[in-house]
Amino acid sequence: MNLKKLMIPALLLIVLSAGQARAQKNDPNDPKNIEKGKQLLQSVIEARGGAAYLSYKTLIGTGQYTQFDKGMSTIPRAFIDYIVWPDRERTDFGKGKKKDRTIQVNDRKTGWIYNGDAQTIKDQDEKQVNSFLEGLIFDLDHILRDGWKEPGAKVWFYGREETRPGERADVIAIELKGGHQVLLMLDPTTKLPSKMTYEKQDEQGLGRHEVRFFQYVAYDGVKFPNIVDFYRDGVQTARVNYDSVKLNAPVPEDLFTKPANLKAIR
Repeated sequence: MNLKKLMIPALLLIVLSAGQARAQKNDPNDPKNIEKGKQLLQSVIEARGGAAYLSYKTLIGTGQYTQFDKGMSTIPRAFIDYIVWPDRERTDFGKGKKKDRTIQVNDRKTGWIYNGDAQTIKDQDEKQVNSFLEGLIFDLDHILRDGWKEPGAKVWFYGREETRPGERADVIAIELKGGHQVLLMLDPTTKLPSKMTYEKQDEQGLGRHEVRFFQYVAYDGVKFPNIVDFYRDGVQTARVNYDSVKLNAPVPEDLFTKPANLKAIR
């Protein structure tokens, strides 16, 4: 899901770890590897829910978000996430009084943020908007539903990686628009994604990002991971724990409208 692209802080991202370096690197131009990669990707989509996974238009998720500081967890914050496919999202952190809440809204190429501590409502600047849009590129659901099919994208069977003694997992390589490469490891039994890795340039320089997915549960016929852990250069940066996911539920249009003043915050 899309929480990993949030900027308070940016949630949602993923690594070329030492383990991946041990994976066999197959020829990306070999037709056999391309065909096998596409077949494996289709098996992932079917494992997630097939047509139901590809066709949902809205998603409302609730849970707890925990930021990590130098690998140590901080106090979890409750959230509710409203997503309208493909590029509209509102995430509310905190509950109760307005001063205890933070709201981030992205509506395509615009957005605004409500800071309950500072009691401010501000438009997102170009950097913040671009961070959201870049996050969509690396979002697992965007990759599986649309990203791998975009013009210039490429999929192939990267190889197999040992996950533990006697067990190896298939790894798919996906080259996205802009030349970004993502490696997706599949659970050997379920074919569900267990880990996604990539490299990304940010304010701290070139970072190796890793996202790990645990405890898949079916919501409205589609399987989502209840726990998602995020790492940068081997250090955990965040965890998302989902309590519920609702698909195709109504999302009021006014949730995305910037309030005229603090009293209008809802």
